[in-house]
Amino acid sequence: MSERHPLREANDGIEQVLHLDSRRKLRIVAAIDVVKGSAAVAAGLGLLRANAHALENGGASLLRAFDIDPSMGLPRQLLMLLHAADAKHGLLTLVVGLYALLRFVEAYGLWFQRNWARWLGIATVGVYVPFELAYLLRDPGWTSVSVLAINLIVLWLLWPRRISPISIEPGNA
Repeated sequence: MSERHPLREANDGIEQVLHLDSRRKLRIVAAIDVVKGSAAVAAGLGLLRANAHALENGGASLLRAFDIDPSMGLPRQLLMLLHAADAKHGLLTLVVGLYALLRFVEAYGLWFQRNWARWLGIATVGVYVPFELAYLLRDPGWTSVSVLAINLIVLWLLWPRRISPISIEPGNA
């Protein structure tokens, strides 16, 4: 008989301590998706009700709160982006709405243990990881570590377990 890999043993130990079966793991991610979708809906509704320059003014207020000069490179580009987004409220609200719909569809599929939802979740979370790693290397801090850690945990929760082959002993067939 072959030896078990130490990572597989550690994974099994974590799952046992936390009482995590496949269903519970998927439902945890489904709950996270509902929260993300609800936050997107709230943001979209806020965008619909916002004044003409609400995003740009909010960005400028945020920069002032952190004592960042809005006329310098990246902050200036952020304000230009927010100005353009203010002009395209409808398009931005549509994008936010589609994002929320994606989160809710994924949450539904995960809650009811649909395989397509597991792979959709792996794809939608996994696409962020390389960017988060690059950001962590460029600007290390608790925020970048936390976001990366949360997404790696979500990937771990979604990753399917390899089914071990069933051994049939003589006389049990």
